[in-house]
Amino acid sequence: MHLRKCFLLTLAFSLYGPLALKAQEKKGDFEFNIGISTPGLYSIADTENHHRDYVGYRALDFYPLPSMELSDLNKESYNSTLYPSVSAELAYKLADSGFFKRLSLVGYTGLHVADYQVVNVIHGTKDNREYAVKMDFMLGLRYHIFDRPQLSMYTQAFLGGEIRNDCEYWDLTGDVVNRGSLGEKDIRWHLTFLGFRFRPRNSNIGFITELGYGSEYCLNSIPVFPGVRVGASFKF
Repeated sequence: MHLRKCFLLTLAFSLYGPLALKAQEKKGDFEFNIGISTPGLYSIADTENHHRDYVGYRALDFYPLPSMELSDLNKESYNSTLYPSVSAELAYKLADSGFFKRLSLVGYTGLHVADYQVVNVIHGTKDNREYAVKMDFMLGLRYHIFDRPQLSMYTQAFLGGEIRNDCEYWDLTGDVVNRGSLGEKDIRWHLTFLGFRFRPRNSNIGFITELGYGSEYCLNSIPVFPGVRVGASFKF
């Protein structure tokens, strides 16, 4: 694991502890949610069209490009299944008044799973399936556009790192879409364009919906089509 990645993960963990302790001092300034979402940026490189890009086929003609070697065709052809991502957020409201009253510090943890199978298109053979698993750890800021007990609307941004197993799937997808992103492929980032929290009157339990783009959830390589995350929240 790279030194920068270790630093980001250590920073994330170091801030979770103080946030939890402060929860006992200022009741009502914390909100925890757990949700399920569409997969993150790695899903962009996992679509059928991108498979054809990897193995060197043109979308219309379906014949190998002249510059494509057969060894490349074998190396980067695979079948996979992406599962919905599971994640949790812990937000701490920075102030009740003044300049920081619209801001919350947020910690984010996401779990991503896919199964992966190498396909040898020349010999017609397939390897045994294996699971690709990774966890993202990120920190960010939430800006409350509108914040009331029953309804809140917000936007937020995150930076962080990841821990992943050594499945080749992450090299074929994650590194492809993150190459050149922020100048460092080990940095994970996410933007929530709009988030909504609905809470019944006189209840600490609510429901959240988020629309965003990045490491945690997306739908398309064009950010105008954001991914979706839904879940339940609890204020304490």
